Amino acid sequence: MTRPIPEMDTAELRDIAVRGGIQGAREMDREELIDALVARPGEGAWQEDTKPADVNPNDYYYQPPDGR
Repeated sequence: MTRPIPEMDTAELRDIAVRGGIQGAREMDREELIDALVARPGEGAWQEDTKPADVNPNDYYYQPPDGR
């Protein structure tokens, strides 16, 4: 069973970050490592797709939200 990220020591965090491909992980301090690992759930950040699922991507026109 794995421990939560904030409970791991710095060496463990650095090892996970390096294996996960986070650039500059060897120079990061503990807080930076935690932030970088939490920001990459599942070792890859995913951006939400804004278009409806049943729309052809070639026909979809993105309209930004009103609160620019």
